[in-house]
Amino acid sequence: MPVTDFTERSKFRALVLGGYLEDVEVSGSGHKASIVKTDGGSAFNVATSLSLLGAEVLFLSCFGVCDSDRWSFRSIPVMPDCAHGIFLFSGSDVIAVQKPQPVDVNQELVGILIDEEYDLLYSTLEIGQQAASVISSVKSRIKVVDPSPFHEFKGLDGLGKYDFILANEYMSFEKSDSRLIIKASEKGVNFAGKDYLPPVVGKNRFGSGDIFGSVFSLLLMNGASPEEAIGEAVKVSGEFCSQTRSVEQFMLGIRGSLNYVIRG
Repeated sequence: MPVTDFTERSKFRALVLGGYLEDVEVSGSGHKASIVKTDGGSAFNVATSLSLLGAEVLFLSCFGVCDSDRWSFRSIPVMPDCAHGIFLFSGSDVIAVQKPQPVDVNQELVGILIDEEYDLLYSTLEIGQQAASVISSVKSRIKVVDPSPFHEFKGLDGLGKYDFILANEYMSFEKSDSRLIIKASEKGVNFAGKDYLPPVVGKNRFGSGDIFGSVFSLLLMNGASPEEAIGEAVKVSGEFCSQTRSVEQFMLGIRGSLNYVIRG
Protein backbone atom coordinates (compact mmCIF):
# COMPACT_ATOMS: atom_id res chain seq x y z
CA MET A 1 0.00 0.00 0.00
CA PRO A 2 1.77 3.20 -1.17
CA VAL A 3 1.12 5.54 1.76
CA THR A 4 4.59 6.96 2.44
CA ASP A 5 3.60 10.39 1.14
CA PHE A 6 0.61 10.47 3.48
CA THR A 7 2.63 10.10 6.67
CA GLU A 8 5.36 12.72 6.29
CA ARG A 9 5.97 14.77 9.44
CA SER A 10 4.76 18.38 9.57
CA LYS A 11 3.99 20.93 12.30
CA PHE A 12 0.35 20.00 13.01
CA ARG A 13 -0.96 16.66 11.82
CA ALA A 14 -4.60 15.69 12.07
CA LEU A 15 -6.01 12.23 11.38
CA VAL A 16 -9.76 12.38 10.62
CA LEU A 17 -11.92 9.26 10.32
CA GLY A 18 -15.58 9.11 9.34
CA GLY A 19 -18.08 9.74 6.60
CA TYR A 20 -17.92 11.14 3.12
CA LEU A 21 -21.40 11.85 1.73
CA GLU A 22 -22.71 13.63 -1.32
CA ASP A 23 -24.87 16.45 0.04
CA VAL A 24 -27.93 17.14 -2.11
CA GLU A 25 -29.83 20.30 -1.12
CA VAL A 26 -33.31 20.84 -2.55
CA SER A 27 -34.86 24.31 -2.58
CA GLY A 28 -38.40 24.90 -3.82
CA SER A 29 -40.56 22.22 -5.42
CA GLY A 30 -41.81 20.86 -8.70
CA HIS A 31 -40.41 22.30 -11.90
CA LYS A 32 -39.15 25.37 -10.02
CA ALA A 33 -36.99 23.39 -7.63
CA SER A 34 -33.26 24.02 -7.33
CA ILE A 35 -30.86 21.15 -6.59
CA VAL A 36 -27.29 21.76 -5.41
CA LYS A 37 -24.78 18.93 -4.91
CA THR A 38 -21.66 19.32 -2.79
CA ASP A 39 -19.18 17.08 -0.96
CA GLY A 40 -20.15 16.59 2.67
CA GLY A 41 -20.44 14.40 5.74
CA SER A 42 -19.40 15.38 9.27
CA ALA A 43 -15.88 13.96 9.08
CA PHE A 44 -15.42 15.37 5.57
CA ASN A 45 -16.45 18.83 6.83
CA VAL A 46 -13.96 18.56 9.69
CA ALA A 47 -11.17 17.48 7.33
CA THR A 48 -11.97 20.40 5.04
CA SER A 49 -12.15 22.96 7.85
CA LEU A 50 -8.95 21.80 9.54
CA SER A 51 -7.03 21.85 6.27
CA LEU A 52 -8.27 25.39 5.54
CA LEU A 53 -7.10 26.38 9.04
CA GLY A 54 -3.61 25.17 8.19
CA ALA A 55 -3.41 21.65 9.61
CA GLU A 56 -2.02 18.79 7.53
CA VAL A 57 -4.95 16.41 7.33
CA LEU A 58 -5.13 12.73 6.48
CA PHE A 59 -8.76 11.71 5.90
CA LEU A 60 -9.83 8.07 6.25
CA SER A 61 -13.24 7.23 4.83
CA CYS A 62 -15.15 5.41 2.07
CA PHE A 63 -14.88 6.89 -1.40
CA GLY A 64 -14.15 5.99 -5.00
CA VAL A 65 -10.82 6.07 -6.79
CA CYS A 66 -11.34 9.53 -8.33
CA ASP A 67 -13.29 11.25 -5.54
CA SER A 68 -10.27 12.46 -3.58
CA ASP A 69 -8.48 14.05 -6.55
CA ARG A 70 -10.25 17.39 -6.02
CA TRP A 71 -9.83 17.61 -2.23
CA SER A 72 -7.34 19.93 -0.56
CA PHE A 73 -6.22 17.31 1.99
CA ARG A 74 -4.71 13.85 1.73
CA SER A 75 -6.96 10.83 1.93
CA ILE A 76 -6.95 7.03 2.00
CA PRO A 77 -9.95 4.67 1.69
CA VAL A 78 -10.31 2.64 4.88
CA MET A 79 -11.16 -0.42 2.79
CA PRO A 80 -11.09 -1.13 -0.96
CA ASP A 81 -14.35 -0.43 -2.78
CA CYS A 82 -16.39 0.72 0.23
CA ALA A 83 -19.29 3.02 -0.62
CA HIS A 84 -19.87 6.65 0.38
CA GLY A 85 -23.32 7.98 1.32
CA ILE A 86 -25.89 10.51 0.10
CA PHE A 87 -27.54 13.16 2.30
CA LEU A 88 -30.73 14.69 0.85
CA PHE A 89 -32.11 17.73 2.65
CA SER A 90 -34.06 20.96 2.35
CA GLY A 91 -33.19 23.81 4.72
CA SER A 92 -32.86 22.19 8.14
CA ASP A 93 -35.09 19.23 7.22
CA VAL A 94 -33.61 15.84 6.35
CA ILE A 95 -35.45 14.24 3.43
CA ALA A 96 -33.47 11.00 3.14
CA VAL A 97 -30.05 9.53 3.93
CA GLN A 98 -28.23 6.74 2.16
CA LYS A 99 -25.72 5.82 4.83
CA PRO A 100 -22.02 5.34 4.13
CA GLN A 101 -21.04 1.70 4.32
CA PRO A 102 -20.05 0.64 7.88
CA VAL A 103 -16.63 -1.03 7.64
CA ASP A 104 -13.65 -2.19 9.64
CA VAL A 105 -10.39 -0.38 9.03
CA ASN A 106 -7.96 -2.23 6.76
CA GLN A 107 -5.49 -3.92 9.13
CA GLU A 108 -2.57 -3.18 6.83
CA LEU A 109 -3.43 0.51 7.10
CA VAL A 110 -3.74 0.28 10.89
CA GLY A 111 -0.32 -1.40 11.03
CA ILE A 112 1.22 1.55 9.21
CA LEU A 113 -0.60 4.29 11.14
CA ILE A 114 0.16 2.72 14.52
CA ASP A 115 3.81 3.74 14.09
CA GLU A 116 2.88 7.36 13.36
CA GLU A 117 2.24 10.21 15.79
CA TYR A 118 -0.47 12.83 15.29
CA ASP A 119 -1.42 16.00 17.08
CA LEU A 120 -5.13 15.28 16.66
CA LEU A 121 -7.30 12.23 16.06
CA TYR A 122 -10.90 13.20 15.20
CA SER A 123 -13.45 10.44 14.60
CA THR A 124 -17.15 10.20 13.86
CA LEU A 125 -19.32 7.07 13.77
CA GLU A 126 -20.45 7.56 10.17
CA ILE A 127 -18.70 4.41 8.97
CA GLY A 128 -19.43 2.52 12.20
CA GLN A 129 -18.24 2.57 15.81
CA GLN A 130 -15.87 -0.34 15.22
CA ALA A 131 -13.74 1.81 12.91
CA ALA A 132 -13.59 4.62 15.48
CA SER A 133 -12.64 2.12 18.18
CA VAL A 134 -9.85 0.51 16.14
CA ILE A 135 -8.33 3.81 15.02
CA SER A 136 -8.25 5.14 18.61
CA SER A 137 -5.10 3.06 19.13
CA VAL A 138 -3.14 5.45 16.88
CA LYS A 139 -0.84 7.73 18.88
CA SER A 140 -2.17 11.30 19.11
CA ARG A 141 -1.82 14.19 21.58
CA ILE A 142 -5.57 14.85 21.54
CA LYS A 143 -8.38 12.48 20.60
CA VAL A 144 -11.90 13.73 19.88
CA VAL A 145 -14.96 11.67 18.94
CA ASP A 146 -18.28 12.92 17.58
CA PRO A 147 -20.75 10.05 18.22
CA SER A 148 -22.80 10.87 15.14
CA PRO A 149 -24.95 9.42 13.76
CA PHE A 150 -26.29 8.28 17.11
CA HIS A 151 -27.89 5.12 15.71
CA GLU A 152 -24.34 3.79 15.21
CA PHE A 153 -23.48 4.38 18.89
CA LYS A 154 -23.02 1.07 20.73
CA GLY A 155 -22.09 2.39 24.17
CA LEU A 156 -18.77 3.75 25.42
CA ASP A 157 -16.92 0.44 25.06
CA GLY A 158 -14.11 1.03 22.58
CA LEU A 159 -14.23 4.82 22.95
CA GLY A 160 -12.36 5.06 26.23
CA LYS A 161 -9.18 6.44 24.65
CA TYR A 162 -10.89 9.61 23.43
CA ASP A 163 -10.30 12.79 25.45
CA PHE A 164 -13.51 14.58 24.42
CA ILE A 165 -16.97 13.48 23.28
CA LEU A 166 -18.79 16.06 21.13
CA ALA A 167 -22.40 14.95 21.50
CA ASN A 168 -25.57 16.57 20.16
CA GLU A 169 -28.22 17.74 22.63
CA TYR A 170 -30.68 14.95 21.70
CA MET A 171 -28.16 12.21 22.55
CA SER A 172 -28.34 10.33 25.85
CA PHE A 173 -25.06 10.41 27.76
CA GLU A 174 -24.12 10.34 31.41
CA LYS A 175 -23.82 14.05 32.23
CA SER A 176 -21.13 13.33 34.86
CA ASP A 177 -18.67 12.24 32.14
CA SER A 178 -16.00 14.97 32.25
CA ARG A 179 -15.22 14.42 28.56
CA LEU A 180 -18.71 15.38 27.41
CA ILE A 181 -19.42 18.55 25.41
CA ILE A 182 -23.09 18.92 24.39
CA LYS A 183 -23.64 20.78 21.12
CA ALA A 184 -26.89 22.60 20.40
CA SER A 185 -26.17 23.97 16.91
CA GLU A 186 -27.03 27.70 16.74
CA LYS A 187 -27.68 27.82 20.52
CA GLY A 188 -24.09 27.07 21.59
CA VAL A 189 -22.82 24.24 23.80
CA ASN A 190 -22.77 23.02 27.39
CA PHE A 191 -19.59 21.83 29.09
CA ALA A 192 -19.11 20.91 32.76
CA GLY A 193 -22.52 22.37 33.61
CA LYS A 194 -21.85 25.75 31.97
CA ASP A 195 -23.60 27.10 28.88
CA TYR A 196 -21.46 28.77 26.21
CA LEU A 197 -23.67 31.00 24.05
CA PRO A 198 -22.88 32.60 20.68
CA PRO A 199 -22.93 36.42 20.48
CA VAL A 200 -25.79 36.19 17.96
CA VAL A 201 -28.22 33.28 17.62
CA GLY A 202 -28.76 32.37 13.97
CA LYS A 203 -30.57 29.46 12.34
CA ASN A 204 -29.92 25.76 12.80
CA ARG A 205 -27.59 24.72 9.96
CA PHE A 206 -26.08 21.39 9.00
CA GLY A 207 -22.31 21.65 9.42
CA SER A 208 -22.27 24.04 12.38
CA GLY A 209 -21.24 21.27 14.77
CA ASP A 210 -18.43 20.25 12.42
CA ILE A 211 -17.10 23.81 12.36
CA PHE A 212 -17.32 23.88 16.16
CA GLY A 213 -15.37 20.62 16.41
CA SER A 214 -12.70 21.81 13.98
CA VAL A 215 -12.03 25.14 15.69
CA PHE A 216 -12.21 23.58 19.16
CA SER A 217 -9.71 20.87 18.21
CA LEU A 218 -7.30 23.23 16.48
CA LEU A 219 -7.22 25.56 19.49
CA LEU A 220 -6.56 22.62 21.82
CA MET A 221 -3.63 21.66 19.57
CA ASN A 222 -2.41 25.24 19.88
CA GLY A 223 -2.42 25.01 23.69
CA ALA A 224 -5.74 26.61 24.62
CA SER A 225 -7.70 25.33 27.59
CA PRO A 226 -10.95 23.48 26.83
CA GLU A 227 -12.93 26.47 28.08
CA GLU A 228 -11.01 28.92 25.88
CA ALA A 229 -11.33 26.63 22.87
CA ILE A 230 -15.07 26.18 23.43
CA GLY A 231 -15.68 29.92 23.70
CA GLU A 232 -14.02 30.68 20.37
CA ALA A 233 -15.52 27.65 18.63
CA VAL A 234 -19.02 28.66 19.72
CA LYS A 235 -18.42 32.16 18.37
CA VAL A 236 -17.26 30.89 14.95
CA SER A 237 -19.94 28.20 14.59
CA GLY A 238 -22.57 30.73 15.67
CA GLU A 239 -21.39 33.08 12.94
CA PHE A 240 -21.77 30.23 10.44
CA CYS A 241 -25.42 29.85 11.54
CA SER A 242 -26.01 33.54 10.83
CA GLN A 243 -25.20 33.34 7.11
CA THR A 244 -25.87 31.04 4.14
CA ARG A 245 -22.49 30.01 2.72
CA SER A 246 -21.32 26.40 2.63
CA VAL A 247 -18.83 25.09 5.21
CA GLU A 248 -15.93 25.44 2.76
CA GLN A 249 -16.95 28.89 1.54
CA PHE A 250 -17.45 30.12 5.09
CA MET A 251 -14.06 28.88 6.30
CA LEU A 252 -12.34 30.35 3.25
CA GLY A 253 -14.02 33.66 4.01
CA ILE A 254 -13.03 33.95 7.66
CA ARG A 255 -9.64 32.29 7.92
CA GLY A 256 -7.77 35.50 7.07
CA SER A 257 -9.21 37.16 10.17
CA LEU A 258 -8.36 34.35 12.61
CA ASN A 259 -5.09 34.72 14.56
CA TYR A 260 -4.78 30.98 15.27
CA VAL A 261 -4.63 29.76 11.68
CA ILE A 262 -1.47 27.72 11.09
CA ARG A 263 0.53 29.53 8.43
CA GLY A 264 3.38 28.17 6.37
